Amino acid sequence: MSKTELRKWGYMLGIGLGIIFVTAFIFSQAILPLAIGRPKKVDTPNVVGLTVALAKRELAEHKLHVVVKDSLYNEAFKADQILDQSPVPGTRIKQEGTVFLVISKGSKMVTVPDLRGSRFQQAMVMLRNYDLRSSIVDSLYSDDYAQNEVIRSQPSPGTKLEKNSMIRLTLSRGPETRADSLDYDDYPYFD
Repeated sequence: MSKTELRKWGYMLGIGLGIIFVTAFIFSQAILPLAIGRPKKVDTPNVVGLTVALAKRELAEHKLHVVVKDSLYNEAFKADQILDQSPVPGTRIKQEGTVFLVISKGSKMVTVPDLRGSRFQQAMVMLRNYDLRSSIVDSLYSDDYAQNEVIRSQPSPGTKLEKNSMIRLTLSRGPETRADSLDYDDYPYFD
């Protein structure tokens, strides 16, 4: 075959594929929807204030899809509640359409728990559960607290802080042993 014939076959193949694609597009966009019906439109339900699970269930009942677009700290909404949705409630959209949600992470503030008398490991776990960090800044002798128990924390219990703030702990060394309370018979080098 000559170059001219190959070029002619190439053009015919391109035109044929073009006709197939245009026909498929027209069929899928015009003829098929007329034959089986266009998807119904539904009113977007109001899911603001619901938990994510309840919002997903409500939207699924209306045959709508869910996409979580963002999550933000919010003082008024608990964690896992819907803050905002798009499209807004009442908007008519096609079934199988998508509703975008903004979810609350809850409050950015936490209250410092009372850690006095807690063992250091327990205090660390409790602070992690509150999304707070800890640092030992001092240790003191104490007759009231056993060794490695928290004597005090700074900021003090009940203080409101942002999550991930640092709590400075003072731990007990236990009771101070005094030289006059030692039994010198146990120590042969004392005479």
